Amino acid sequence: MSKPAQRRLVVAAISLDSVAGREALRGVTSAAERLGWSLETVDFDFIRKDWTPYRSLLARADGAIVRPGDALADGTLAALGIPIVAIDHLDPDWSSAIPRRSPGKGPWASVCIDTEALVAAAADELLATGRKCFAFVPMPRANPWSKVRGRLFKARIRDAGCIACLYEPVTEWNWAEERESLSRWFARLPRPFGVFAANDMLAKFALDACRAAGLDVPRDAAIVGADDDPTFCLTARPNLSSVRIDFEESGRLAAGTLDSLFGRPQPKRILFPRYGVLGVARRASTRVDPAPEQRADPRLGDGLAFVESRSSDPLIGVGDVARAMGVGRRQAERIFAANGKSIRLCIEESRLVRARNLLAGSDKTAAAIAVECGFASETYFSRLFRRRHGMSPGTWRRNETFRPVRRGDPPQAPR
Repeated sequence: MSKPAQRRLVVAAISLDSVAGREALRGVTSAAERLGWSLETVDFDFIRKDWTPYRSLLARADGAIVRPGDALADGTLAALGIPIVAIDHLDPDWSSAIPRRSPGKGPWASVCIDTEALVAAAADELLATGRKCFAFVPMPRANPWSKVRGRLFKARIRDAGCIACLYEPVTEWNWAEERESLSRWFARLPRPFGVFAANDMLAKFALDACRAAGLDVPRDAAIVGADDDPTFCLTARPNLSSVRIDFEESGRLAAGTLDSLFGRPQPKRILFPRYGVLGVARRASTRVDPAPEQRADPRLGDGLAFVESRSSDPLIGVGDVARAMGVGRRQAERIFAANGKSIRLCIEESRLVRARNLLAGSDKTAAAIAVECGFASETYFSRLFRRRHGMSPGTWRRNETFRPVRRGDPPQAPR
């Protein structure tokens, strides 16, 4: 009788001190069961970043998944020559010094969050409150991921024709001094305003700063964070709205990417497949009843439906949308602008959504997709796609093979 094939041994070195790590481990575990792996979990923070007790385990490992990237810092894992996938490490959004090849002896990849989709969800939640001034609160220390979120938030708010303000921390980790500085800064902003904090810890910090400035949340300041961590969101008063990130998908995607690396030589370039967001958990910190003049015009729905159904027509324009709404061009533009996007931007986004679905779910050429989605030419389609997503349509299609395709997936962040 033939001997059964040996199961792959995979080490998951994941810090479990946050909702991101715990949900990621859940995704890795479910994928490991499906793939038939033997999975060993190591809480990287718990072992105080000392691999010594686990050297015999690592010597038998076929691959590793790590979160955060600190698990790679001392070179212990990289020296093993096994495939490694890191979650949210060395994201090209965050650094211009990304190594072109694997930092270790074996194939290597990093699964990264779709930052553009995260920021879009937060911005749209705040824009829906009808305010015209918005602020971003970053990490006190100059974290690169925090800087990128601030930059993308500023761009999206300005695209909506509103004021975007980025707070500049005065310290690194002196929270008492920082809160005093932030409360003074909030007090100078025109009210009412909206706040996007880089994560939920900072959303709670911003809430405390608003309270110190005598500002009511959400009447004077609407606040939204990121991660949907109940430790911060549900213990705050009022409860905090937050962008729900698909951390479980990050674990499943990391496992799928690792499985694709087994048996491969070092890739020419490090891979950066993306995981997305699940929307916004709306709570009291953004639940604002807008004034009558700020409520969405019912004709907006007619315009959006028309754009969705006709965006593949290359001749569609502002006038066509206005006629579908039963109003003039200028009024149609005002109605759309009040919702945070211009008509042309909505048409463009609708076309790009369809293009991404065709890239991920068909073998059609970029030229054929450009025609089918209503772009004037393949050149314009490729140029717009690169500007919005940081890569060519062909590169995006290759990266999409590392995760299941779903219709309506959010756009990829620029790489």
